[in-house]
This record gives sequence, structure tokens and C-alpha cells, in this order.
Amino acid sequence: MNEPVDTHATPAPAAEPKLNPVDFQFHGKAGEFFRIWIVNVCLTIITLGIYSAWAKVRTNQYFYGHTSLGDSRFEYTAQPMQILKGRLIAFGAFMLYQLIVSIMPILGLPILLIFALVMPWIIVRSMMFRHFNTRYRNIRLGFTGNYVDALIAYVALPVGSALTLGLLYPYAACRQQRWLVNNSRFGKTPFSAQLKAGAFYSIYLAAIFLAISTGILFFMVEISVPTMLPLLPLFLLPFYYLVYAYIKVHVTNYTVNNAQLGEHQFESRMKTLPYLWIFFSNMIVMVLTLGLATPWAMIRVARYRADCTTAQVAGDLDQFVQVQQDQQNALGEELGEVLDLEFGV
Repeated sequence: MNEPVDTHATPAPAAEPKLNPVDFQFHGKAGEFFRIWIVNVCLTIITLGIYSAWAKVRTNQYFYGHTSLGDSRFEYTAQPMQILKGRLIAFGAFMLYQLIVSIMPILGLPILLIFALVMPWIIVRSMMFRHFNTRYRNIRLGFTGNYVDALIAYVALPVGSALTLGLLYPYAACRQQRWLVNNSRFGKTPFSAQLKAGAFYSIYLAAIFLAISTGILFFMVEISVPTMLPLLPLFLLPFYYLVYAYIKVHVTNYTVNNAQLGEHQFESRMKTLPYLWIFFSNMIVMVLTLGLATPWAMIRVARYRADCTTAQVAGDLDQFVQVQQDQQNALGEELGEVLDLEFGV
């Protein structure tokens, strides 16, 4: 006798697409970039800073154009005049502030409060500009962050951190990283990252423990060998750079390793001590060469970060990019007068 067919049986779950590692690579060379850098420096000085907009474009075009994912390289498409306009606006606002404060010093604090309210808008515009002018295989990145979330992440929480003697700082750092990732997109596909504040507290608490341990160690050395006292700052500096490197590496790794682009994932394998060595040796060589080794230092950092980063692509990268191209062509690019009001985020 035939068994009755269960028409309500639960379908088998679809198999997750296989993740294929695709490495980021950086192809730049120090000697090659030095020629660009030295021309940028000279022309910026001669033009009293005006050429700095062109210098930024040339620098970004070099670093983007020498960074690849798979067989394709990135592009930087900004125009120098957009950057120059943004910088002229910033310079004009600064000079106006100096003039007002010199005439009526009492207005200094209210103007700074106004700037604190304007700063989130500047950050949003900066990220929009940076993303819009970044392309990979003719697909632009995009940014959809809004003013209110930027105000919370970059003004309210840092102020709260100061009022709580730093207790809110790891949470503020988490909110900032989450805001940057979750409002970014490649073509029409958004990035996402489920970042937890507890992970940031673990990173910063470990860094504090490292800093305190270093302080205790050198205090003991000072007591045991008083003649070492004049040399202590020289030996202490690398250990506190270690704290900086630890935070930078672990925040970067945690953020990248939790970031996704649709079904695609990312991996960052930076290590604290190698990063510290690059950072500290760069600083020493730049000082000894009076800054002439700056291109070499920049190339080393870019190469290390690329070498430590991998995209875990779900399925076929070419097929995914083709879908983004079709969507972009169908909906059009989001054009607009977006000035480079750059802010360090």
C-alpha cells in the first residue's frame, strides 16, 4: 500500500553559497609615488595651499588606482575644484570666526556651540563625497547617513563620554563605526555590521590595562635605576604607541570581520606588533629624513592593510558586479553638488 504524501512537509533549507576568498592587493611603489608627492608639496607651497586640492586628487588617484580586488582596481573620480570650493568655504568660516572673536571675545563659546551642531552635517557631506567618488568596476559607492544619527554619534556621545570621565567612549566608538558601515553601500547593495558595544569595551579595557602595566613597569625601573630617569621618555614612547596600535588594529579587525555586503563577508588579519613596527619605524625614518620618507611610509601602511584584508565572496564576483551595474544603469547615478567638506572620520 502506498504511503500518504505529506503535502505540508518543511522544505529543506537552501544551501548557503560557498565563500570564495578574493584578496585585496596594493601595487604602489615608494619611488614611483615619491615623484608625485614631491611635486604636490612644491606646488602647494608655491601656490600658498591652493594646489592642495589637486594634490589630494593626484594622491587618492594613485592609491585607489594601485589597490585591486581580484583583477580590477579602484578609482577615485573627484574633481579638484570640488575640493577647492570646500576648502575655501572652511577657510572663510575660520577667518570669520577669528575676526568675530577678536572683536567680541564673548561670542567665542556660542560660535563653537554652533560649530558643534554644524559638524555632523559636515561629516555626512564628507562621507557622501568620499563614497560617491569611489568606484570599482564603474560601480560607485554610496552613503545614506543622516544628520540626527551623526549628531548622536559624533557630538552627544563624545560629550557624554567627557562628562562620565570616558566611561561612554567605547560605546561612542561603537556607534560611530556602526553608523559608518551601516550607511554605506556598493551600488544598490548596502553594507551591514552587527557591532556590539561590549566588544569595544573589551578592546579599550585591555588597552587601559596595557597602559597601566607599562606605567608600573617604568615606575619600578625609575626606582631601581635612578640614572635611567632622563632616558625614560625615550623608552616610554614606544610602549604608549603600542597602546595606540592595539586599539587601531583590534577596532579595525572587529569592524571589518563583522561587515557584510549582502551575502559577501570580509576578513582583516592585522596584528598589533607588525602594525606597531610599521608605524614607529615610519615615524623614526620620517624624522631622520626631514619628511622626505613620507611617501615610503604611506606606501608601507597601504600595502600592509591590503595584504591583511580579504573579501569572502559568496558565489561569483563577476555576476554580483553585473547585477550592480544593471541596477545602477536602470536607476541612474545620484548626482548632485556635493562639496568636499572633509572631516577626519
